[in-house]
Amino acid sequence: MEIIRATEEHVGAVYDLVSELQSEKMEEELFAQMYSRNLADKDIIYLLAMEGESIVGFASLHIQYLLHHCARIGEIQEIVVTESRRGTGVGATLLEATRNCARQNDCTQMEVCCNRTRERSHRFYLRNGMKQSHYKFVRTI
Repeated sequence: MEIIRATEEHVGAVYDLVSELQSEKMEEELFAQMYSRNLADKDIIYLLAMEGESIVGFASLHIQYLLHHCARIGEIQEIVVTESRRGTGVGATLLEATRNCARQNDCTQMEVCCNRTRERSHRFYLRNGMKQSHYKFVRTI
């Protein structure tokens, strides 16, 4: 398996993986616009897990300066492995690759928010060295 940086040509595969993560299809044109915009941002890193020519996983890392940390923090916004490859180490490899990117970008911490219904994902993060320390509250606008 190889981890590479995503490019414009990968938008369709990333769309499919994020749709799989969300269990719904999003508006493709809007998704493509946001994908392109984020690719141009040096503080957003999109990674792909490749097996040969096949894309089997995706992770996004958003880096920002957070006042309450007085530091750069890397936050994983999405991480998903195609269903047929879950449980085979692809996710752990992507998680480690995001950690390496965070370290290379002088981040002092890496965070991820995960829907409370994704219990399998919670166990994955704990197994891979992350600690549960926060609650997330949301409100639709």
